[in-house]
Amino acid sequence: MLDASILASLRCFDVAARLLSFTAAASQLHLTQSAVSQQMRQLEQRLGYPLFVRQHRRLQLTAQGQALYRSVSAALQDIDSTLQQLARQDSVLHISCAPSFALDWLMPRLSAFQQQYPAIPVRLRAEFQRMNRQDMLAAGVDVSIRYDPDEMADLPGIPLLDEVLLPVASPALLAAQPALATANSLTRLHDSAAWDGAPPFAEWDCWQQGAAAEFRFAPGAWQEREYNLASLSLAAACQGQGVAMARAAQVLELLQQGRVQQLFPATVAAPARYVLRSLRPEDRRVQLFCQWLQQQCRQFARQRQQLLGV
Repeated sequence: MLDASILASLRCFDVAARLLSFTAAASQLHLTQSAVSQQMRQLEQRLGYPLFVRQHRRLQLTAQGQALYRSVSAALQDIDSTLQQLARQDSVLHISCAPSFALDWLMPRLSAFQQQYPAIPVRLRAEFQRMNRQDMLAAGVDVSIRYDPDEMADLPGIPLLDEVLLPVASPALLAAQPALATANSLTRLHDSAAWDGAPPFAEWDCWQQGAAAEFRFAPGAWQEREYNLASLSLAAACQGQGVAMARAAQVLELLQQGRVQQLFPATVAAPARYVLRSLRPEDRRVQLFCQWLQQQCRQFARQRQQLLGV
């Protein structure tokens, strides 16, 4: 049943079903609207059932059309992904990573990966938005790393590292305001969107709810200062501008250096964790990077346990 003519029609059907418009499909395929419409009618005649319900100025897929679209779309995506993979067996490994994790944790360690695997060049891109299968295909991303509380239905993830939260401030600020924890003038520094779609103050609220009562901040007229990166709120804390709700992956080295200090001996499990996703986990480059990264995460978890006890 699969021959050159039907394969061309299925490609045309995939675009028309995704856009639900013969006119839009024609524009994308560089064909005329009538040519697309004729191909779809010929495909329906060959299959023996309708794929579209043709309404005034819009299309709707029939039940058979929906089933065929799911199958054709997935097959074409897999073919395209395989072609891209084969074309770049010895090319750059493209990694899309949550910005603060990329800046504060991954980037300082990447030189070790490059030394171990010099034949696998890496390009690291810091990006906020979540990426599903289609996003990764469109952007040419091999590996996506996100700080995320959710699993994505169309792309299974590999958990890398659980995260814990702790409030920190500069030693100078703590020395100047020893009663900072109960002060109504507390300036809270925070990431305005801890992850894509996170509510405001998600990590502060999580810590307040999870910490023992004696460690919670007293309610009061808090001043708020928000940033679009957790790295920026942590940098502001280092400069004595307030108290940041920090993630251990970002703050552990600063604690060891004495640039910030914990306000309380209390950490709370974060509502999100770092997750890796890849379209082609069987790609040798992806496998080597994933194995190396998991080893780095295990090593960091041991260091965190030694310093923070979690």
